[in-house]
Amino acid sequence: MNAAAMAAAGVGVAAAPPPWPALRDELDIHAAGRNRDGSPAWHLSDPVRNQFFRIGWLEFEMLQHWGLGDPARIAEAVAATTTLAPEPEDVVEFAMFLKQQQLLRAAQPKRATSTGHWLLQNYLFIRVPLVRPERFLRKALPYIQWMFGTRFLVATLIAAVLGLIFAARQWDVVQANLRGALTWDGVFAFAGALVFSKCWHEFGHAFMATRHGVRVGHMGVALLVMWPMAYTDTGESWKLERSQRRLAIASAGVMAELVLAAWCTLLWSFAPDGNFRNALFFLGTTAWVLTIAVNASPFMRFDGYFILADALDYPGLHERAGRWAKRWVRRTFLGIEDPRPDAVSRPFAAFLTGFAFTTWLYRLTLFVGIAVVVYHAFFKAMGLILFLVEIVTFVVKPMQYEVRVWWHRRAEIRWPVARRWLAVLGVAALVLLVPWSSTIHGDGVVESGFEQPLFTPYPAQMDKVLVHDGQAVKRGDVLFELSAPAPQDDGAKADALREAYESAARGASSLDRDGVAKQVVADRMAEQYTAQSAASAAELHRLRVVATGDGVVRDLDETLRPGSWVASSARMGTLVGGTRWRVEALVSEADRARLSVGSDATVFPKGAAAPLHGKVVTVDNGALEHLPSIALAKERGGPIPLNPTAPPKELRPATVWYRVRVEGEGGAPVATEQLVSVHIDGKRESLGRRWIDSALLILLQQTGLGKEG
Repeated sequence: MNAAAMAAAGVGVAAAPPPWPALRDELDIHAAGRNRDGSPAWHLSDPVRNQFFRIGWLEFEMLQHWGLGDPARIAEAVAATTTLAPEPEDVVEFAMFLKQQQLLRAAQPKRATSTGHWLLQNYLFIRVPLVRPERFLRKALPYIQWMFGTRFLVATLIAAVLGLIFAARQWDVVQANLRGALTWDGVFAFAGALVFSKCWHEFGHAFMATRHGVRVGHMGVALLVMWPMAYTDTGESWKLERSQRRLAIASAGVMAELVLAAWCTLLWSFAPDGNFRNALFFLGTTAWVLTIAVNASPFMRFDGYFILADALDYPGLHERAGRWAKRWVRRTFLGIEDPRPDAVSRPFAAFLTGFAFTTWLYRLTLFVGIAVVVYHAFFKAMGLILFLVEIVTFVVKPMQYEVRVWWHRRAEIRWPVARRWLAVLGVAALVLLVPWSSTIHGDGVVESGFEQPLFTPYPAQMDKVLVHDGQAVKRGDVLFELSAPAPQDDGAKADALREAYESAARGASSLDRDGVAKQVVADRMAEQYTAQSAASAAELHRLRVVATGDGVVRDLDETLRPGSWVASSARMGTLVGGTRWRVEALVSEADRARLSVGSDATVFPKGAAAPLHGKVVTVDNGALEHLPSIALAKERGGPIPLNPTAPPKELRPATVWYRVRVEGEGGAPVATEQLVSVHIDGKRESLGRRWIDSALLILLQQTGLGKEG
């Protein structure tokens, strides 16, 4: 019925006085089934704006008697003709709602806004209608009617199961195709698959709506932060009285993409290599991933939200759940007792409250992410302005509105409850703002302070291996004995020539002619070969590998045997010092500013029972370009992730780190390159100060205010 008919349904009393507004003539009312509590529901529709509002029995009866023109008389008439017992204040409150939604003749028209202001408010989501597909949908529907049958759905379910099983059996091929998707050809292929699957998705909505008699006004492209997305106008589905049909329309897009994914995955498992198989792979993966990750989310007004709202038969899920969450916040923190927003069970009310908080957290994360995208999508100054606009619009303003409500209702606040939570906030402020802890945490590797690599000076033959791995030795102990033919032969030759020249020198002294001169030459040659013999003896002595300090033998080459040959480049083992050690630790830029040379440090080796204690000896001024040890890389089991854009062999960290060297002595013998966690005493700083400094640093860096002119 229209508004004129509703006005005519009055009881024949005097017309409404001028201050009482009349309903707009073009409004319509449609039955909407029943609410969760069993009460009847209706949809009050505004065909001009293509909007609808779900109302209950009380609101419907108020509209039936709207022509009485007075809140008290309307309330009396509703009470006389029904079992309801409204108050005049209920009528006034409903009239204010109608006025706010511009459903009354006397409602003030919406103020005209400038183009710039409209863009500022709506640039996040802009709809661009492209086609009006109603005629095409009605003509094409009979040809695809078979896709809505039970047989096809069962066949699709079987195809999905088989396709996933076959794909799992070819998982190496799937991984290879995913790696190939990282190329430019793969990016363009995924973009094409994305366009096709999303168009398929929207036609799923459109055909399901047409099947249930809902007019599809238009289809087009919506710009979400300037990112194009297809959309279908199925806004008139509210006219359907049965929620199951509205649920079918809301879930048709997701179901269409899952059908596409199921059949593409199955066909891909059997298709021969080539472009057709690649196209099936891109279509299947795009439909599986994006449908589940994006469209199925109930926290934004995508398909998942409408599916959940229709499945629960609870229209306006976000707004109504938000009212439950606000009621909980006001009652818990301020002691303000609001009436229950809806007549629902306690478990369902708890679900709505939790759902609202989850939605708020999800949207906060999303809006901050969108703000970052906006910031990077524009030049710095404009990006910063739009970033602030997003934060103020979607984060600050809702909080400001709720605080304003608290202020207006301050007389209802139960101060014992509020003071308790103020005390909790005070404790939290102390935790955040007071510099309690001075400990700086870092990861690093510990090494022995003394390390002697064990090499032979030149290729030699092993005579004796006098140590074993893990053996403790003293300074001067012989570790290996080797022999080499060349130094021994040179030494023997030098000894023979020295003896010959010494004999010649003794015989030359008895000669009458040139005897003295020959004796001098012979003595010089004897001295030369004596030095050469001593050098050969020293070279042979080098083949006796001796410990230059106390330590433990580590990483001994187990292939060393008497008689085996050892190359000069082959490390036979390593001798590491017993108690002296050093650590190269990594700290963040904020922690580096709190460090100083000489600070105490505690080192916790992985798996060790007792920590090590030392001092900070050096702090790097420049950021680390390469990790000091491959053991620190996350790809090798360490804690530091590598930069994905650089080759792994370069060991470039993904974030900024500074190197700190810690040295000490004591404890058990330290093995080489063992992962450790380091705790260093630094300047005290609060958590809040660190967050504030980090935010200011980013602000200065991105705006350029921190640069010198």
